[in-house]
Amino acid sequence: MALALLSGLGVTALLFSGVSRLEHDKVALAFQQRAGARLFQLQQGVGGAIASVGSVNQLFASREHVSRKEFELFTRPILRQHPYIQGISHLRLLSHAERAAFEADMARLLPGTVVTELRDGRPVPAGARPRYRVVDYVVPLAGNEAALGLDTAYPVHDEAARARAYATGQPSASDLVRLAQGPAPRVGVVVSMPVYRHGAALDGSDARLAALEGETAAVLRPSDMIASLHAAGQARMAGHAGMDLRVYAAAGESPDKLVFHAPPPAAPARDTLPGWLYPTSGERVAQPFDVAGKTWLMVARQPGGALVEDHLASIFTLGLGAILSVLGAAYVNTLASRNHDVQRRVDERTAQLKQLNREMLLRDRAIESSVNAIIITAALPGNPTVYVNPAFERLTGYGGADMLGRSPRALYRDDLDQPGVAEVRAAIREQRDGHAVVRCYRKDGAMFWNELHISPVRDEHGGVTHFVCFQHDITAIKAYESELRHQATHDALTGLPNRVLLQDRLHQTITHSSRKGHRLWVVSIDLDRFKFTNSRLGHKGGDRLLRAVGERLQLALRPVDTVARIGGDEFALMLLPEQGSLTPRADQVQRVLDCLAAPLHIDGQELFLTCSAGIAVYPEDSAETGPLMERADIAMYRAKEMGGNNYQFYTAAMNERLGERMLIENALRTALERREFVLHYQPQVDIASGRIVGLEALIRWQHPELGMVAPNRFIPLAEETGLILPVGAWVLRTACEQLMAWRADGRRDLRVAVNVSARQMAEQDFVQSVADVLAATGVPPHCIELELTESQVMSDVEHAIAVMHELKKLGVQLAIDDFGTGYSSLAHLKRFEVDVLKIDQTFVRDLTVDPDDAAIVTTIIALAANLGLEVISEGVETREQLAFLRQHGCQQMQGYYFSRPLPAAALEAVLRDNDGLFGDLEHAGAERTAGQAT
Repeated sequence: MALALLSGLGVTALLFSGVSRLEHDKVALAFQQRAGARLFQLQQGVGGAIASVGSVNQLFASREHVSRKEFELFTRPILRQHPYIQGISHLRLLSHAERAAFEADMARLLPGTVVTELRDGRPVPAGARPRYRVVDYVVPLAGNEAALGLDTAYPVHDEAARARAYATGQPSASDLVRLAQGPAPRVGVVVSMPVYRHGAALDGSDARLAALEGETAAVLRPSDMIASLHAAGQARMAGHAGMDLRVYAAAGESPDKLVFHAPPPAAPARDTLPGWLYPTSGERVAQPFDVAGKTWLMVARQPGGALVEDHLASIFTLGLGAILSVLGAAYVNTLASRNHDVQRRVDERTAQLKQLNREMLLRDRAIESSVNAIIITAALPGNPTVYVNPAFERLTGYGGADMLGRSPRALYRDDLDQPGVAEVRAAIREQRDGHAVVRCYRKDGAMFWNELHISPVRDEHGGVTHFVCFQHDITAIKAYESELRHQATHDALTGLPNRVLLQDRLHQTITHSSRKGHRLWVVSIDLDRFKFTNSRLGHKGGDRLLRAVGERLQLALRPVDTVARIGGDEFALMLLPEQGSLTPRADQVQRVLDCLAAPLHIDGQELFLTCSAGIAVYPEDSAETGPLMERADIAMYRAKEMGGNNYQFYTAAMNERLGERMLIENALRTALERREFVLHYQPQVDIASGRIVGLEALIRWQHPELGMVAPNRFIPLAEETGLILPVGAWVLRTACEQLMAWRADGRRDLRVAVNVSARQMAEQDFVQSVADVLAATGVPPHCIELELTESQVMSDVEHAIAVMHELKKLGVQLAIDDFGTGYSSLAHLKRFEVDVLKIDQTFVRDLTVDPDDAAIVTTIIALAANLGLEVISEGVETREQLAFLRQHGCQQMQGYYFSRPLPAAALEAVLRDNDGLFGDLEHAGAERTAGQAT
């Protein structure tokens, strides 16, 4: 009995030892599985954060300039997906010469921002260095203000790793660094990728370094990141024993590199078994993993103390064995048989656990990342699908039942002629990692852009058994890239091609025309007096006007021709020959001018626009796009000089005229302050009495080198550059001061006429400026006559009527100059509050020999008489002209027949002679003209 009992107890001890060993192996295996899953989770989480830096880097690679707003919109979703990212930034390489401009720009975004550096863990103003690597953009700005403008190149950290990243274009992680953000010192890891100059060739490390412009970087809070991933893992591992988890930002277990420590939860005392009966071996797993070129270490330890739930079988065996041993030796054989059965079942369960472990590792890798679609294929001919995750079904519409056993090539359908498809096939054939962007098709036939990452799965012997493919829908990114390309080649306001696209089309057309022997015309178009019209319509009205002009230009051209907006009110055309011809025709350009000349209705206003056009011809003027466009511009300026509303072909002589124009324009900017302008006065004479009743003030430019510059050479330039505003104000003030001097000499019946430009009338304070001059000089308002040209009044009738009404309130006289040369109607004329009509000299010149001119002059005289207006005839040069005007009732005249325009000093003699005149206008005019000619 004792022997049986001892034998039973001995057998029980052996069984207990075996079962405990199996239970220990099971616990150790489960711990290793959990540690492996935790490592995979860390790798995936860190990889996702690094991938976000890559996606931001692709934004800068896809376009030449990324605005601060675009950067913020692009990175916000990434920050929401990865809350442990402190901030995503764009770093810019900055020279010391650029520092001041950069700080001024940053100060507008965040007042007080300067270039800083970290000293003793705190940002301070950076010292002077030849080169900085400063944070230009950072999102979110809140909480990261201290990082804005931070020079990350000082103090020097990990420059060797950063140099490798610059040379390869791959992401690089820093060592643990102290962050400038936050009220207390914080430690982070900076993952950065180099940004190269847009469009630069990157065919080697030297080329990459030469094209380097900056970096994109993400600041990770490693403790928060790993804590977040660990918390997610804890939720999935609920029900399993805990582990002591430590993560080091280095290959070794250095205390100062410890970034995360999660101790295991303490088990209740009632759930633990005595250590003398169940000693623990303290299982430990140490696995390194890569973080953007840096090796980190994860160390997992099994907590001490055996749990009851892990050793139920051995406890049961020990208790049952003791009971059976006490019952006697009779049960020894039964007990032995039971022990054999238990051993067999344990072996089977162990085998099942190993098989389950292999399947779980495979499924874990596919399921862990649920954001992107995952498909697993077998490494067999045809690559049959063995698993797809739910995200794949959402992306493609194909479920697991649809794809199992089928090749993923079904996603390409018949669209197999793609570079990305060839890359996928090569990666599978060579059993390597692969990356491609391909066009795929959903189950309903809809096309989407798919970014693929393929990785082979190897067994314990290194053989490839499966392929895992991560897929991401980038259709929205592709659409955004397409929109960026459209914006880069088209005008945002009108939708027309811009200069870039025009030059590209022009280059292609020149190549085609050189083979066919055709000519083509490049036409530069600029709207006449657009600045005046735009100032009246306002910014939005001007935009609507430009869009209307663009539509009219498109209607006036054929589909094979090109119209582009170069900028402002400048447009350009590329005209091809019509069918059956080798060169374009002039009527194609005239058709454009006529189309633009038709009345336009913008914001309830009727507008009349004209344009000036310059034409350069291929190949006569040039065979290159740049010179052709420049010479078309030169010809356009010549058309403007000739009064606008016409077109001119480029000639070599225009280059010389352009140089003269630039010389005059430069000198004009300083002529006023150098007092080079003078006023000449031409008498206006009453035809009946011969008395001088008024004087027209005419500006002259006495240049020290060019001599006396004619008004028609500098007045259009002054209009175009806006200098006419100060010049016009000077003319009005000077004329008023001279008039007061004549009035002081007793000539109180004189009036002075001053010409007003369209730019002056467009100014909001024009009427007030006239009132100020009258008040400052003391001139009676009725002694001042403001002359408005018919064309400038008709360009914006309602505005002109409003201005004339306010001027009449001041008491000044108003005259319509060059009457008959514009396109005013009688309906408009009766609304104008004018006092005088001036007959243009073009009608007076030939009125004695041309019946048409004579009829126009007599009509204007009769019209003025019927409307109660005074009429003055300009350009009277002969006695016959004077006789005709007197015969038909013209009241006043001015011209060379009586007197040329004279300086104020020389005009004194004319005024004295006129004091003794008694109606003999013909005799006085003939003598004076002869004297002035002498």
